[in-house]
Amino acid sequence: MTLTLEGHTALVTGAGRGMGRAIALRLAREGARVAVADIDEQGTAAVAEEIRAAGGEALPIRLDVSREESVNEGVQQVRARLGPITILINNAGIFRDTPLLESSLQDWYLSLAVNLTGQLLCARAVVPDMIAQRWGRIVNQASMMSKVAFGRDYAYCASKTGVLGLTRSLAVELAGYNICVNALCPGNIMTAMLEEVDRAVAVREGKEPGQFLSERPRDIPLGRLGRPEDIAGVVAFLCGPDGSYITGQAIHVDGGLYMA
Repeated sequence: MTLTLEGHTALVTGAGRGMGRAIALRLAREGARVAVADIDEQGTAAVAEEIRAAGGEALPIRLDVSREESVNEGVQQVRARLGPITILINNAGIFRDTPLLESSLQDWYLSLAVNLTGQLLCARAVVPDMIAQRWGRIVNQASMMSKVAFGRDYAYCASKTGVLGLTRSLAVELAGYNICVNALCPGNIMTAMLEEVDRAVAVREGKEPGQFLSERPRDIPLGRLGRPEDIAGVVAFLCGPDGSYITGQAIHVDGGLYMA
């Protein structure tokens, strides 16, 4: 197998489980040194051990993307242990059920802090390395819900829509340094967050718990829920040599659920 990312260091946030875990494992398989970052220290340790067991190099790191001090300290640790960071996967995110007249402003502030501001803080911290290397890849996790909404989700939708604007702006500003910046818009990917969505839908639509997950594949043209590995494969493509002429894009990975 060709190690397309050998010599590169990747920082993957929210890597303790779900899509972040799958992305970290896939980038390690492609030869990258991987900083496995999450607020869940047990999760980061477990994923880093998986990578090492497969012969890769990984550093588990506790990182709270909503706090600039935590981000900067974490990046310094990664740089000291694994070298300059040339790949950033802004994967950390949260979902909150936010009915307009019932949810608190704290849910709004937290969603923006984690889903949007956190991506900016991580980019600001690692881009100097990419500029120095004149090579970089940033993949920001947006969502299908940056384009659609279902109600009771204004905080999530607004924060993920903001990711698209951030992605476009950074892509233009950094293109001259050979830094490609793209966003992914996952659909229904089978993760713990989708289970949270299932519970929210049960409340919103009067369904039984688990009913949304069992019925949703009927709405998806490809007939199934997504897997974290489906996202990891697209990330590997964007970060590898075949993705070198793609920047500023929002790529839907959703089995055809959203088409435009």
